[in-house]
Amino acid sequence: MKFLSVFMSVLMAFSVAFSAPAKQLGPVVITPSTLRKELLSRNIGIAISLNDVQQAKAQVAQARGNLLPSVNLGSLISSGPIFMLTSVSMLLPFLMPSNWMNLRESTWLLRAQATSHYLAELNAYASAYSLYYTILGDMQLRESIYHQYQNLRAIEEELRIPADMGTVRMEEYLQAQAQAEMAFIQVSQLDEVIKTERAAIRKMLGLDLSQEISFVPVAISASSVEGQLPQDLIEQVHKNSPETVQMSHMITAAQYATWSKGFSFLSGASLGMSRSVDGGAFSSVTRNGSVNLGFGYFPALELSNLNVQQLQLRKKELRLEQAQVLEVAFGALEEAHKQHEAAQKAHLNLEQVYEAEYFRYKMGLTDILHVLQAANSLSSALVNKVKAETALNTLRVTLHRTMITDEFSQIQPCEIERRSSGGIRGKLGRIFNPDKDNVTLDQVCGR
Repeated sequence: MKFLSVFMSVLMAFSVAFSAPAKQLGPVVITPSTLRKELLSRNIGIAISLNDVQQAKAQVAQARGNLLPSVNLGSLISSGPIFMLTSVSMLLPFLMPSNWMNLRESTWLLRAQATSHYLAELNAYASAYSLYYTILGDMQLRESIYHQYQNLRAIEEELRIPADMGTVRMEEYLQAQAQAEMAFIQVSQLDEVIKTERAAIRKMLGLDLSQEISFVPVAISASSVEGQLPQDLIEQVHKNSPETVQMSHMITAAQYATWSKGFSFLSGASLGMSRSVDGGAFSSVTRNGSVNLGFGYFPALELSNLNVQQLQLRKKELRLEQAQVLEVAFGALEEAHKQHEAAQKAHLNLEQVYEAEYFRYKMGLTDILHVLQAANSLSSALVNKVKAETALNTLRVTLHRTMITDEFSQIQPCEIERRSSGGIRGKLGRIFNPDKDNVTLDQVCGR
């Protein structure tokens, strides 16, 4: 009886556990800082980029492993249970300069891939950051248009009964109704845009469909270089930008690849000992090597040199692209300031005009058409104001991204962490490590 009661208790516990509702995921509050943290930890594209760095690290380990010696044992087995060791050969790949060049090339490609991951984080956050301010602008515009829609709908209701009674022209009522419907269409269009933008943010952050997303408005700070000239910044930007660092790493890797092609005619360095089949002692050590120089050697060497030249030209082109970004951003920012100031004045003036026309209409001093015309002008001014604010914010995001300031300064470069090793392993590390220091690769980008 006691066993039965225990069994029923366990059964009830299992039934309660399986019938418990799934845990609901909490809402995600989006600010510039939370957006950065969520993006860096959840974005799939950034995770793929990190995986590319891990693969580059594995290639370095493979290139280092190719330097280690290998032993080949030759043997003779007769028809009976007789085993005879006839030769011993040891391949010594670390004597080949091309293998060392391959290791150096892989190491610099790893550094270039690490910088590529850092760029992936910066660029992904720049896109999300710009989208954040675009959504805020659309939400602000939607709220204002919806408020105007409610006013127009109220005017329509005021005119409905007088229009049916004939005290107000039916054309005025129809005009008010059409104006309200047009405002409703604008609200619906903005809702559609905001839903699309919200879905884009959800994808960037890898959020579940059941999670709510709320956006908290946070003003972006002005860039410290807004008052400067682009020509005064280009050298600083080009020298310190991650794109330039990545290109320098790739050029160095390509130069080592060229040296590897240059030494590729040397191969097969080995040491060997052999003995006679009749059981004699091993003979003296023999040293073997080979030289392979085919018709494809010089074309391959030329292709490597051309690859280095192409990367150097790409680095020069990168500087021109950075200069173009600065020139366009500063020019657009100057015009955005002008547009924003003018849009604010226009919106303030037309808001007063609309309120005055509506007051005159209430007093019977004008007709509804003048009120609706003022409402149209106010809507246009409101749209221009929000567009100017959004453009100003997104241009500041571009400047902060270029100068690695504001929230971008919180994104740390991808560093290949190293761990010291001692003893015999450390001495071997000094032999096979390309940087000739007593370290081994430990972590990639701090992960």
